[in-house]
Amino acid sequence: MRGRTNREEGMPEQFNIRLTTWKANEPSPHAGLGMVEAPGEGLNLRWQSRESEPTDYENALADAIEGAYLAGARTAQQFADHLNAAGVASLSGRGWSAEALEEEMARLGY
Repeated sequence: MRGRTNREEGMPEQFNIRLTTWKANEPSPHAGLGMVEAPGEGLNLRWQSRESEPTDYENALADAIEGAYLAGARTAQQFADHLNAAGVASLSGRGWSAEALEEEMARLGY
């Protein structure tokens, strides 16, 4: 992988270890306030909003969803059907439904 490295370990960064904690619980209605980073103070990395590296489960799910899209899936049910046909299990080990997929995407932040 090309790009910045974690200076402490010499490893490529897969997430932003310097991400500043959100300063406000509610976004501000005023321009420039309530931002995650103060303008000009944050180091912008490719994966600037990740708090950790994706898990094997998250990577496998993303690959399967991409495959479903390439196969023509466009609705949550079509994606769920594709994941089930491909044998991609949810974290609970159960099959996918449209509702379960939507809940998982919300949990993962999509």
